Amino acid sequence: MTTAGRPCNVLQWFEQVPQLLSEHGWCTAVRGNSSALAHCECPWGGKLVRFCFRGIPMRNVQEPARSLVRPETRAEHEPQAPLGFDLLQQLAPGDAVLQHRASWNLLQLCSLVFGDVGMPAFVPAKTPITCRQKLYRACPGPEDTTLMFSTMSGQASDALLICRTRAPEMVDLTAAFSMTSSRFDQWMSTHLCISLESARCKATCYFNRPGLAEMRAIDAKMYRVLVVNSCKRGPPLLPLPPDSSEEPAVRVRTDDDPILLESWIRMPSGKFHFAAFVNQFTRNLRLDLEAFDTLDGQRLVHYQCVVRSDRWASVQEMFMAAFNVQRRAYRRLNGGSIAPSVCADAEPRFVFDDKLAELSQNLTQEEETSAQHHVKVRRTFLEVDEDSDSDDEAFQRPSRRAKTTPRNWPSSDSDESDEASEAQ
Repeated sequence: MTTAGRPCNVLQWFEQVPQLLSEHGWCTAVRGNSSALAHCECPWGGKLVRFCFRGIPMRNVQEPARSLVRPETRAEHEPQAPLGFDLLQQLAPGDAVLQHRASWNLLQLCSLVFGDVGMPAFVPAKTPITCRQKLYRACPGPEDTTLMFSTMSGQASDALLICRTRAPEMVDLTAAFSMTSSRFDQWMSTHLCISLESARCKATCYFNRPGLAEMRAIDAKMYRVLVVNSCKRGPPLLPLPPDSSEEPAVRVRTDDDPILLESWIRMPSGKFHFAAFVNQFTRNLRLDLEAFDTLDGQRLVHYQCVVRSDRWASVQEMFMAAFNVQRRAYRRLNGGSIAPSVCADAEPRFVFDDKLAELSQNLTQEEETSAQHHVKVRRTFLEVDEDSDSDDEAFQRPSRRAKTTPRNWPSSDSDESDEASEAQ
């Protein structure tokens, strides 16, 4: 039997495990009050284990989609926590390589992230553990948040944590992770009885720990969205580095310029992406600023990018002064009176992803189907059970229906679909 490769993004998880959020296709090992522990055969080998916790209270949340904060935010603003970690590399907003000083209590209880690499349950990490965490907002539904864990042996995913909004201050939590068959047998026999409610208790504490509301507020303002407008005659120009021997496309200089940048060149041919332009623009100016074309797992349209708010504040004045000189060079080279302009604090616009939209629609249809009346047969009569108070039926009641189809991009390694036209 040929096994599939481990998923590298959320869409691949649902492609390989279509029953990920369904009640079908799982063998239930333990069921508690609005909680369940189940397992099934894993498509890429071994066993797949799933914890489901319904109706976890979550206080002081203004935006349900921000139930989880970005990994880089936690690394910078929760450094003294016993389950803290250090930021090793920033790959994109919401996508970072981290070094854990100790395993998170919920992960420690159920081997959530490290069950597939031999880390015993209930044992704190004795040595730092390196892993990648990637946050997806508006995934798989518009108000959901998903956190994907990967070991650094590759980019394949080891575990998935899905928070689905049930009410303004309540979420459903699904945690799925894989482990070898031998570890599964040992783990289930040893920790089965105490894992479920202990893990639920830890998850509830995690979503309501002290300082989390303040950290969510910091997380919401961590990035700025930049947008370029009015590129009627081609993309904006780049300043020529001082040590370059390349012949400039145009020269401009006035004595009253705060920045004397006289030599400008065109962008290399090819499809224009504002993030790549900003990175090259700041490198040529020797400014400390990095731009990204994705935000929390969603790909931005090509004329937008995101930057760290603190770094933008430190270079904004010099960046904008240099870009104003660029405007004069652009008009001199291309003619006309219109030149590109940059605006900060724009609302993000994301490339539409038809696969994610289809997934969201399928989940919505499944929830609608499961929300239909339960029918009971008693002797020769049919009874419609509309309001069952049993634990089992309450547990099977679906989470809140998604309202809209998101406009987002779930993975940085997917091909771009048709983007929105350039801003005028």
